[in-house]
Amino acid sequence: MTIFSSLWDGDSWATRGGLDKIDWSKAPFVASYTDFHIDACELPANASCASNSNNWWEGPSYRNLSPHQANQYKWVRKNYMIYDYCTDRSRYSVPPTECTAGI
Repeated sequence: MTIFSSLWDGDSWATRGGLDKIDWSKAPFVASYTDFHIDACELPANASCASNSNNWWEGPSYRNLSPHQANQYKWVRKNYMIYDYCTDRSRYSVPPTECTAGI
């Protein structure tokens, strides 16, 4: 697995049409990863990606959201999400794999 980071240029899609101003005086913007390790499978999971009962995040309580958690998740998306690349057909005519996972 790899991690990809990008520092965007403040295009209108990322700033709600310029409503969110970028403070360029804080540049340079730096992202770094030290001793990063993750145990995960690419979506959709394939047969070679077996689950591991030692992983706490694979427990039953982490597999699905409860109805209350699902409502909270929808509320946060509705009230705080500025941009969703999964629904941006002008940039991605075919949604990225992770967008079809049903999350």
